[in-house]
Amino acid sequence: MIFSAPARTCLLGLAALLLALPTAHALINLDGSRNQLFVFGSVTLSYDSNVFSDSRNEGDYTVTGAVGAEMKRRAGIIAVNAVFTVNYATYNKYSHENSLNPNLHVEFNKTTGRTTGAFTVSAFRESRSDSAVNLRTNSWNFPLGLNLKYPVNDKYYLTSETTYLRRKYVETTTLANLTDYSQSLDVFYVYTSRLDLIAGYRIRVSQTSVGGDTYDHWFNVGASGGLLAKLNGTVRVGYQIREVGGTGTQNYTHFNALAAVGWPVTRKLNLNAQLSRDFSTIATGASVDSTTASLNAGYAFSRKIDFNAGLGYGLNHFLGTPPPTRRDTFFSFNLGARYKMNEHLQVGASYTYFRNWSTFAFSDFDRQGFAIDVSSRY
Repeated sequence: MIFSAPARTCLLGLAALLLALPTAHALINLDGSRNQLFVFGSVTLSYDSNVFSDSRNEGDYTVTGAVGAEMKRRAGIIAVNAVFTVNYATYNKYSHENSLNPNLHVEFNKTTGRTTGAFTVSAFRESRSDSAVNLRTNSWNFPLGLNLKYPVNDKYYLTSETTYLRRKYVETTTLANLTDYSQSLDVFYVYTSRLDLIAGYRIRVSQTSVGGDTYDHWFNVGASGGLLAKLNGTVRVGYQIREVGGTGTQNYTHFNALAAVGWPVTRKLNLNAQLSRDFSTIATGASVDSTTASLNAGYAFSRKIDFNAGLGYGLNHFLGTPPPTRRDTFFSFNLGARYKMNEHLQVGASYTYFRNWSTFAFSDFDRQGFAIDVSSRY
């Protein structure tokens, strides 16, 4: 395996940067812990057996590097977290897929006073293999988010979540740019000191450059907190309506669920499970009824060594497409280990497997990957 000159330069340069930084809790620490600046970086060597997520099964080796800085400010009533990262990926065979992706994320947090919440703004370029359209896509993404919490009295409090996303694909006219807006409002009732009951509503409007705007309405109830003796998390069930085009002539409905729960089995072993059923809009502008479930385990073998494993399963029903309708079923699992050499340097290894069964022959494929990474933070 011979890597290109840019790949070798990236690999050696990042490794030198990670090893040359001085040891400190923060690179710059002003005013005690109120203003801190951290730097971080990583280098990953990996193999992907199916770069384009399709039945051709074309694999390649990659070198991925990332460098970035994080600023934390804790002065005043508004806390600020800002992270800027530059990710670079170079392919050994498919060099036309090389990418340079910047990522900026800024979060403003208010944790004191009657009304609390957070405002986030991000901008990032993303390169990924999209199994829904069986292509590698490059896009610019501009998400915004606003979360608020307001206590009415000792028993009730309200939360609001507002999100906005603008996604624009790069160098393609076949994919649909997306503008997505959602607004949700939840009422929480403090049932016990460990458990809250929830009733909520969310509206989501999605617009694409190929038309077919959609309007989603989700009515849900649930619970959050200590669900059982050692089971903690949030569970919601509800009824969802998707209107395509806003005319009401093409509607899709389903009973859905959203759950994320954790179980600390022992002091060293933790299990986490997720379940989701939702409508989504893919890169072609089509609607998909997606159901996913996953189970992840983490085991702290020692203070320096961690192991992790995960299983995933899902169903994707592509809506509104000409017959025959596409249906996908997928299964995945992953294994990983991480060794923390010290406070600032870690080494990890992972294996992933993904199998997609589809009624479309081109979308019927399997994919596996291996990765070794070195990361550091100061």
